[in-house]
Amino acid sequence: MSAKDAKEDRGQRLEGFCLDRVLLSEEEAWRRGRDFLLVKRGLQKMAQWAYEASKGLFPGDPLPVGSYCEGLDCQVPGSSNDLDFLLPVRYNPLLLLESGAPTQDSLLGCKEKLPTYIFREQGLPLSRWGTKVLVDLEAFGEVYLEIHCHKQKERMEEDLELDKLEQCQESLSHHNLDPVQILKDLHHCVEIALDPEYTHPRQNDEVFRQRLFPSRVPTIDHKMRESFRLEPLDLGGPAIQLAFDGGSETVPVKLVPAIKGAFILSNQWVREDLTHLSDWWDGDLSNEKSSFLRKAAVVREVGPELVAKEGFWRLSFSHAEMMILEDVDADGGQRQAALKLLKFVNRTRWMPEYGSILTSYHLKTILLWCCEIYPQKAQWETILSSVQALLRLLIHTLTKRNLPHYFLASVNLYSRHYKSNNTIYRPLGLDALRHEAEVMLADTVRYLIPDCEPQHDGTYEETMSALGEFKEDHKEDLKELKRMEDEHMYESVEIAEAVAAKS
Repeated sequence: MSAKDAKEDRGQRLEGFCLDRVLLSEEEAWRRGRDFLLVKRGLQKMAQWAYEASKGLFPGDPLPVGSYCEGLDCQVPGSSNDLDFLLPVRYNPLLLLESGAPTQDSLLGCKEKLPTYIFREQGLPLSRWGTKVLVDLEAFGEVYLEIHCHKQKERMEEDLELDKLEQCQESLSHHNLDPVQILKDLHHCVEIALDPEYTHPRQNDEVFRQRLFPSRVPTIDHKMRESFRLEPLDLGGPAIQLAFDGGSETVPVKLVPAIKGAFILSNQWVREDLTHLSDWWDGDLSNEKSSFLRKAAVVREVGPELVAKEGFWRLSFSHAEMMILEDVDADGGQRQAALKLLKFVNRTRWMPEYGSILTSYHLKTILLWCCEIYPQKAQWETILSSVQALLRLLIHTLTKRNLPHYFLASVNLYSRHYKSNNTIYRPLGLDALRHEAEVMLADTVRYLIPDCEPQHDGTYEETMSALGEFKEDHKEDLKELKRMEDEHMYESVEIAEAVAAKS
C-alpha cells in the first residue's frame, strides 16, 4: 500500500470510529430534539410561574444556549448532553454598567452585589476582575449619581446627613441584586412550580387572593411535574439544576438566571485583547485583527450576560459563542466533528484517569482560538487534519500553562488553586494531559484504535514511552490529584491573587 493510500485508509478508519462511537445517529438526534422541545415547553411554563412567584423578578422565556444549540453534543453520556437555558433577570435598563479595571488599592473594598437604586445617565463605572464584576463605591464619588434608598426618609426625620459614600452604602445595602439570593429565589420559584400542592404560585399570598382579577399562569399538570426533578441547590454553580425523564434516559437540565443587556465592555477590553495574545502565542497571528473585529461586532450585537456563580456576578458570553459557532463549518470543514471527538476522548479517557481538569468549555475555547490561528480551509477538510489542529493548540496551551479566555484574553482558564500545601498539582495535571495529547497527535488513529497498523516513524512509540515514564514517576501524586479533582478541592484564584499582590 502506498503512503497516500495508507493515509486515506487511516482517515477512513477514523471517520468510521467517529460515526460509530462519537457522532449522533439519526435516531439519537431525533430523540434529543424531542427531549429539547419537551424541556423547553416545560421551562416556559415554569418561567411564567417564577415571574408571578417572584413578583416580576424573572421576566421572559428561557433562552436555549450551550452544546445542543451549538451542534456540539455527542454520544458520550454526561459529556455534552445537558440542556442549558438562560432565564432573564429583571434589571433597570437605566442602570447601564460599564467596565473598568480595578486598582489594587480599590479591589478589597469592592462589593459583589449590583445596585438597583443608584443611577447615572452614562452608566455606572464598575470594576472587572477576571470574569467577576465588582462594585467600587468609592469610584462613585468621582461621578454624578442619583442615589435612592427607602431609608432616606428616616434619616431626614432623624436629622442625619450622610456623605455621598455613606448614601451609596446605604442604598446598596437595602436595594441590590445579590448573586446568592438570586439563585435561592429561582430555586424556590421552581420548587413551587413543581409542587403538586400549588395550583397558583401565589395562592398563599393573602393580598393577592383578594384581587378581583388574579393573574393567570399556565397549568402545570401532574405528568409534567413528574417528568422533572429539581436537584438540591448548589451555590457554587451558576444554574438551577433539574433532571428531565424523557422515557429512555434522564437528561440534565440547567436553568441559569442571567442579566442581559446591562453590561458594556469598555474600550480597555479592545486594547487588552489585541495586546495580550503576543505573550501567549509565538506563531503567526496575522488574522488576529480581522477576527477580533468580528468578535467585537458579535459582542456589541448580543452583549455579555451576567450570571451568578460562587457568590459573584460573572461575565458570560453564551450567546456570542453560539453566534460565532453557528456557521463555523460553512466552508464544508470538520471543525465541529473534531471538537466532538476531542470531547469524547476527554470524557472517556482523560477524565476517568486524571479528573475534570479539562472541561467542555476549555475544549470549545480551543476551537474558537484555533479557527483564528488556522483560518485556511485546507486545515479543516478532514476529521483527522481538524483534530490534529486542535491537538497542536491544546499542547501549546498546556505547555504554556495558559489558555486565554476567548473574549477576555487576560483571563487564564487554566487558573486553578488546589486546597493543598503542595503547589505541584496544577502543573502536574496540565503536564499529564500534555503527554496524552502528544501521544494522540503522534498517531491519532492508533491512539483511538489500538489494533490499527502502526506508522513507521517511531514517534508514537517514543511519545507513549514518555507518557508511561511520566505516569510511573508521579504515580502517587497523580492519585492525589484525581482525589482532589473528584472531591472538588480547588477554587478560583482571581481575587486571591489580587489580595496577595496588595499585601
